[in-house]
Amino acid sequence: MKLFTSRAVCTYVSTFLDGGDKIMYEGAKAVFVPFLLAALLCVLAELVWAAIKKREVYNFKETLCNLSMLVINRSTQFMFLGYTYWMLSLMEKLQPHRLADTPQNAILAIIFVDFLYYWEHRALHTNRLLWCLHQVHHSSPWFNFTASFRLHWLGRIITPIFFAPAVVAGFSQDQIILFATINLIYQFFLHTEMVGKLGFLEGIINTPSAHRVHHGKNEIYIDKNFGGLLMIWDRLFGTYQPEETKPVYGVTEGYFGANPFVVQSALFRRFFKELFKNAKQALR
Repeated sequence: MKLFTSRAVCTYVSTFLDGGDKIMYEGAKAVFVPFLLAALLCVLAELVWAAIKKREVYNFKETLCNLSMLVINRSTQFMFLGYTYWMLSLMEKLQPHRLADTPQNAILAIIFVDFLYYWEHRALHTNRLLWCLHQVHHSSPWFNFTASFRLHWLGRIITPIFFAPAVVAGFSQDQIILFATINLIYQFFLHTEMVGKLGFLEGIINTPSAHRVHHGKNEIYIDKNFGGLLMIWDRLFGTYQPEETKPVYGVTEGYFGANPFVVQSALFRRFFKELFKNAKQALR
């Protein structure tokens, strides 16, 4: 299969751009506006709850930082979703068989996408270079609904690599993108201290309690609870941790402030500074 003929490149560029436009239009119409309204209601409810409970849940500068990251991520989303659509279209050529669009296969796709998300999320924590991307999401000492918007602007570059096996397994690009999006939307509602433990559901599905653990920098909470929808992967692979002591939020590398540009680049600058320093020492 020739991937880099002029005709193939034109086809891929077209898929890249058309995919981005298609997803942006359909996604904005069907998902984003209702989600934005739900998110606004959640934030208002959390502010009321915090006032009643006399809890400091929001910090103005940190919230502004989170929202600025949301704006930039949304403004570049057409490009990254188009890129994802394009990458998955390449993997589609390796499909031995396309699975039928049935309810049973949709359920299988949801589970498989969550399984792949677990490994992507785990890699983002355990690989130092990938952690430079993902630490942005964990860097705030304030944990609230807007913290879910605190994402690196380049964080979606690696996503198609981890979701490629789902395409090869026979699921469609549209299914994978849809269920990955639903997975992330669900996780928005986990970024809160307003909801306590949910009884027998703890350890089965991802809950606000389980996700508070994931964001904690307490020693017992580091690198725990990577699942998106389900906690069964964490239980299977030894990374599940129930909430015991109150989580302390942030990252062990320190606090980088509320300037979004500093937060986005801080660990990368530190990483490459150490890399060049070690390279110089090795060449001596």
